Amino acid sequence: MKKIIALLLSAAMVLGCLPALAENTKHERVYVAAAADGTVKSITDSVRLENTDGLDEILDRTLLTGIRNAGGDESFTLTGEDLTWQANGKDIIYQGTSDKMPAILPAVKLTLDGSEVSFTDLKDRTGDAVLTVTYPQTEKLPALAVTVLPLPEKGVTDLKLENAAVLSEMGQQVLVGWAVPGADEKLNLPASFTASFHAEHADLKWMMTFSTSDPVDAVCRELDQRMDLDLHTETEELRLLLTAMQNGEELPETTGKTREIAPKINELNNGLTQLSDGAASLADGASQLHSGTTELKDGAAKLSGGAASLTAGAVISEAGAKALDEGLAALTANSETLNSGAEALFAAVLDSANQQLAAAGLEAAGIKLPELTAENYADVLDGVLAQLNPAPKEGDSGKDKAMPAAVQAAYESLSALKGQLDQVHTFVTGLKAYTDGAAQASAGAATLHTGLTQLREGAAALSEGAAKLSDGAAAADDGASQVSSGADSLKNGTKTLKETITIAEKAAAGKLLPYAENELADALRIYEETRDSVRDCGYDLRPEGMKADTVYVIRTDLY
Repeated sequence: MKKIIALLLSAAMVLGCLPALAENTKHERVYVAAAADGTVKSITDSVRLENTDGLDEILDRTLLTGIRNAGGDESFTLTGEDLTWQANGKDIIYQGTSDKMPAILPAVKLTLDGSEVSFTDLKDRTGDAVLTVTYPQTEKLPALAVTVLPLPEKGVTDLKLENAAVLSEMGQQVLVGWAVPGADEKLNLPASFTASFHAEHADLKWMMTFSTSDPVDAVCRELDQRMDLDLHTETEELRLLLTAMQNGEELPETTGKTREIAPKINELNNGLTQLSDGAASLADGASQLHSGTTELKDGAAKLSGGAASLTAGAVISEAGAKALDEGLAALTANSETLNSGAEALFAAVLDSANQQLAAAGLEAAGIKLPELTAENYADVLDGVLAQLNPAPKEGDSGKDKAMPAAVQAAYESLSALKGQLDQVHTFVTGLKAYTDGAAQASAGAATLHTGLTQLREGAAALSEGAAKLSDGAAAADDGASQVSSGADSLKNGTKTLKETITIAEKAAAGKLLPYAENELADALRIYEETRDSVRDCGYDLRPEGMKADTVYVIRTDLY
């Protein structure tokens, strides 16, 4: 029994162990004696007023009656609900009673072979028993409840427990069950515990329950102090963020914990868009490059063919120009001889003409002639002919004037001579013009030959370069084709990547959004309702601003 009492005291200490509170804290230990049917036999509230500041006078409020100082001889005055203690710098410990129902009271149900029985009946019978302990409350107040039930040395076997355990110490077994009554149903916390066992005249006499909301209150207060954010704002901003993600919209700016997420996701999405657009532009450029290299390849092939044809034509043209050059060169080689012979012929004719004129006796007729040359013969003979047959004067018809039979003969002879000389002069000058033209043609043919030789050599080089260009253009076209194909793959890959990430973002947002809209909202509601319900809760009254902790210690006599 001493071990059991020590266990009970340990449980009471654990449940009553709280963080340090503010000065003048009111500590309550509400001792309740009850029957198995839930009837309250008595309630005693043991209060300790913690006088942290060493006040001479402590003001308290209470609904208790029969108040007595249980820790000293300090006096008090009670006016209505106002309780004033002359503390003299000390803590005050006092007790009182009340008919107020405790906030929580265990309810015990026992069945034997499926029928409800009393614990008195259990002592006299044998069968399969089920013990269920629940924790009805006068108001919904989340609390931690631990019940300790000493087990007899005999009569209880084949134990099966739910939300409970059996502790063994020095051969004595104790069943310890726990629950969190008053918690929101969505938390799925146990509100009762159950023990199933085979009973053979089992004698279960009493159980002790310890219950308090103070640990829940302490946790809520600690969370309030540690959290530097507005949970409603955080939840709403998260909901807006996830909604925008699900709809594929630009993410809104937020001010809470998500303020760094939105810019990074926006940056990621913008980067994916730029990457996709860049890949599309690259693919378009690569396609245009491929088209250009294809045209270059076709043009280079035509150029190579044309250059080959040009080379062949240049070879033929060069051969013809060579033959022309050689022929004209041979022709112009005799030009000087021809011109010299023609000039000698003309000189002989002129010499013969001068001899004829000297023998003609023109000086006797008053006509004196200079020696005829190739340069003056035409002017001299035209002058003589004009003297022999002068032009008619103004007024004379000239028809009736007859030329002498000797003058007429001289005129005709000189006219014939001039005609002969003109023919020879025309021949000589024509031959000179011919030989000059032949020389110019020979020089042009030589130039043409040289040019066509250079053309042939250039055409050959062009043909060789065009062939290389054609080969290079074909290789460039193959490379451009590969680049274009790779760019198309990159374009499709980046598009797929963007679509995949966008779909993943939307899917993730779609999965998380219900949590933000429902689960987080429910969690926040549960937290706030729990915090508000346990804040400043207690059995007795207290002055405004005074902190308190309350532990219920309930002994339930089972028969």
